[in-house]
Amino acid sequence: MDVIILIAVIILFVFLFKKTFSSFVYAVAITDIFFRIISYLKIKLTSGSLYTFLDKNIPSCIPDVINKYTNYEFSLVLTWGYVILMIVFEFYAIRTFMHKK
Repeated sequence: MDVIILIAVIILFVFLFKKTFSSFVYAVAITDIFFRIISYLKIKLTSGSLYTFLDKNIPSCIPDVINKYTNYEFSLVLTWGYVILMIVFEFYAIRTFMHKK
């Protein structure tokens, strides 16, 4: 279920925006930030059945999904790919803020 949600959200973001590498990077970053916000809210604000539902169906972050569904070697490669995507996202974010001056 986690993988389906992850793939659906990323594909939705990519198709809503331009189909470029930068839109893919932004989609992955937005998805991960969304999962982390939901995870924080799940821990701090929910209890009972809502917590159980969120814990079962919504992943806490993209690396958790990678580690859950792959073996060690493939997980290592995908995690490094994720780290590289986050570095590229930081580059895009910093470049955007520098051009606004």
